[in-house]
Amino acid sequence: MSQPLMKQAEGQGPDDALCRHLAWSGSPPPAARARAEADALLSALQYAYQVRVTPRVADDVRLVVSELVSNAARHAPGPGRLDLQVADRGRTVRITVRDTSPVIPQPWPANPRRPGGHGLEIVKALSRRLTVQHTGEGKQITAELALHQSRTSPGPDRYHVDRTPDGTSG
Repeated sequence: MSQPLMKQAEGQGPDDALCRHLAWSGSPPPAARARAEADALLSALQYAYQVRVTPRVADDVRLVVSELVSNAARHAPGPGRLDLQVADRGRTVRITVRDTSPVIPQPWPANPRRPGGHGLEIVKALSRRLTVQHTGEGKQITAELALHQSRTSPGPDRYHVDRTPDGTSG
């Protein structure tokens, strides 16, 4: 079930109020449905606030959404939720997927000969920051993508695991 786009009061720029949500109770929706939500968010950002999103950035956002929702489908039983949010006055898209699995994913070292298992590696490479937190019902993974900056090289400080169930630091 998708919730309608929410917009701030007129005269204000894009911020955390510009968002999309997609929740599921059983099997996650197909990745194409999740990508459609990302497209709707980016279209609203461009239309409502005249923030230009390049095709490359739009592709990156779609890919991260696909990978995170596909991983939830593969590794966790339902229910789950996808939240897409514009933050930092239109400079960042925050993609959060919540699922019922308490298992914290670990990015594997790059290995072009390995068939599969590259999803988190891809998400980490495209994200400015990637955070994993335990929740009372499982976990949430949040990827933040810059809308206007070039990609940075992956670094250890960009992947953060919060191991406490309530999201506070231990």
